[in-house]
Amino acid sequence: MMILQTAKRNGADIIATECPLCHASLEMYRHRLIMKGVPDVDVPAAYFTQLLGLAFGYSANDVKLKDNLSDPLPVLKRLGLA
Repeated sequence: MMILQTAKRNGADIIATECPLCHASLEMYRHRLIMKGVPDVDVPAAYFTQLLGLAFGYSANDVKLKDNLSDPLPVLKRLGLA
């Protein structure tokens, strides 16, 4: 919870991960906390390689953003990154 709340309270729009286990744990933990109504944990996660792919011009479909448990696409669109 601390990672998510700290990120949200410090203005993070998204959390970039590199490790598949860390990514899965973060997303599942985030989902459980949201279901329990815990505040300030709604920060989506994406692999840094997905974000790198977007930076290189690949589409959201190409980098499989829809396969993530949390959907980072609305945040990325709001920021003009997807």
